[in-house]
Amino acid sequence: MSLSISTAPIAVNEPVKSYAPNSPERIELLNTYKHMYQQAPIDVPMYIGGEKIYTSSKRTLTPPHEHSKVIGHYNVGDASHVQQAIDAALAAKDAW
Repeated sequence: MSLSISTAPIAVNEPVKSYAPNSPERIELLNTYKHMYQQAPIDVPMYIGGEKIYTSSKRTLTPPHEHSKVIGHYNVGDASHVQQAIDAALAAKDAW
């Protein structure tokens, strides 16, 4: 007896927005971009086993069009963090 699903569900995509000049979606997108661009740099953690992990080793995040603008920092892990991630994945394996 096969336990497979023989028919795939119908895909439903989000509506396609035009982002035409002066359209509401373009204005909203540009306002959000300007707000995020002017905010203080953020600290992006690693996630291991559902926990946020911060380290003293950080690297800068910059937009691709302006490398001098720092928008944040991400935390860099070491071998112990790799082991933590492996252990967390193995612990979650039974729930898969």
